Amino acid sequence: MDKLSLTDIKKKNYSDIYHFIYKNHKTSKQSIVQGLQISLPTVNQHLNALLQNGLIEKSGQLHSQVGRRANLYAIIPQARAAIGVEILKNSISIVAVDLLGKEISSQCFHLNFENSDAYFRQVSAYILEFIKNAPIPHQTILGVGFGIQGLVSSDGTQMTYSKILDTEGLTAQKFEKHLDLPCLFIHDSECAAESALWNFPGIQDSIYLSLGHHLGGAIIIQGKIQQGRTGKSGTMEHMTLIPNGKKCYCGQLGCAECYCSADALLKPRETLKTFFQNKDVGRQDNLNRWKEYLEHLAMFINNLHLVIDCTVILGGHLAPYMKKEDFQSLHQIIQTLTAFPEEESFLLHGSPYPDSVATGAALKFIKGFLDGI
Repeated sequence: MDKLSLTDIKKKNYSDIYHFIYKNHKTSKQSIVQGLQISLPTVNQHLNALLQNGLIEKSGQLHSQVGRRANLYAIIPQARAAIGVEILKNSISIVAVDLLGKEISSQCFHLNFENSDAYFRQVSAYILEFIKNAPIPHQTILGVGFGIQGLVSSDGTQMTYSKILDTEGLTAQKFEKHLDLPCLFIHDSECAAESALWNFPGIQDSIYLSLGHHLGGAIIIQGKIQQGRTGKSGTMEHMTLIPNGKKCYCGQLGCAECYCSADALLKPRETLKTFFQNKDVGRQDNLNRWKEYLEHLAMFINNLHLVIDCTVILGGHLAPYMKKEDFQSLHQIIQTLTAFPEEESFLLHGSPYPDSVATGAALKFIKGFLDGI
């Protein structure tokens, strides 16, 4: 192993001290010295640097019956922020999150998608208006992540496959030139998976299913989303669920997308909110459709779980409407289908919030900042 230079050691100590404070919420110099086994003068030096850089602050004092009470230090959550945008066919959702991944503000705008300069200018105007009203200082913003339906280049700068919104070839620069901020495209299901990973930091291996208006997925190995050789890992929505079944937007027949997406559950012009309102008051048509949906979803999950034996996280637009009894029903149906019944459920509720895609798009920048500090 190469020997670390003095500069490398300083950078490591700076990073370790910041992350120690981040993890412990509030902490004292002595706790840092003991926890990291770093000398007090070194801790003092880096605490002063972090204070000067506006990343931490003094936050009260330790309770003590004798002597001088020690200062406590905490990170400043809004020292940096990131913006996440979910682009859908008829709307955009914008979310701002701080360094703790907590929502600062959110807003939805109704806007019909079109691949045009006028649309890109309008979306950028909405984002700038949102930032101004939040309010978030422009210099603290790490970047804007766009959660979008389709496959994205490995560097996040270009759409490489898109049938739903027809954005193939679109570059992030179309937004960047109006915003004067770093912009990245991120596959929407990967965004939702990022939100789930933030909510379940202990997850190592899992399959994430985004039950959005269109179905999506992600494979998580050792806590990281797997892109695959050509970026198509996790596109499980195009696995055949019903041979010679309904026609998918990809051109094939019987894809899971046609049976397990949120839109597959709904009638034209019906919303998830109205569907579940009618289901909850006992309307038979809605109860029948929900039963059939759960049966298809259980079949799909069972197939995936037989390939990778791990937890399955369910998120996306539909997830906030799912109740504990829905997860119990899913588990019971899976047990009747599988060759290897399990008494304990392996299903997790990914996110109770509707903005998981936009939030995950923003978290991409937050995680990059934290990893790089």
